[in-house]
Amino acid sequence: MSKEPQKISAGGVKKGRNAGEKVVTANRLLDGVVIYATPDAEWTEELSLAAVVEGDEAMAFLAKMVADEGNSVGPYLMDVEIGADGLQPSGRALLRETIRDQGPTIHPQFGRQSGAQDLFQEEKVRVSV
Repeated sequence: MSKEPQKISAGGVKKGRNAGEKVVTANRLLDGVVIYATPDAEWTEELSLAAVVEGDEAMAFLAKMVADEGNSVGPYLMDVEIGADGLQPSGRALLRETIRDQGPTIHPQFGRQSGAQDLFQEEKVRVSV
C-alpha cells in the first residue's frame, strides 16, 4: 500500500488546481468525527486551529498526515478561506464540508449540532479483541 497522498477532487487537487489555501482534513479512526491537521502535525476538531498550507507545501504536509493511519481515515486537502468568521471551507467544498462536519441535513437532531454524539459516547460498548 502506497503512502503517497491520494489526489482527489474535493480539494481541487485531482485536476491539477493545487493552488490556494488548503487544510488537511480527515475523520478520526475511533469515532468518525471530522478532524483537521494542526501546524504541529497533530489532529484537532477545531478548524480554527488547522494549519493552512499551499502548493507543494500542502502536498508534503498531506503526505505526512497520511502516514498517521493509526488516528485518522482518509486525509485529504480541503479548500479554505479566511473570512469574517475566521477559517472556513470555500469553493466547491463548502457544502460537502459543512455536511461532513455538522451531520445529516434531513434529521439535524442526529447531527453534531444537536450534541447527539455525546449520547453515543456514553453508550459505547467495549469489545476485547
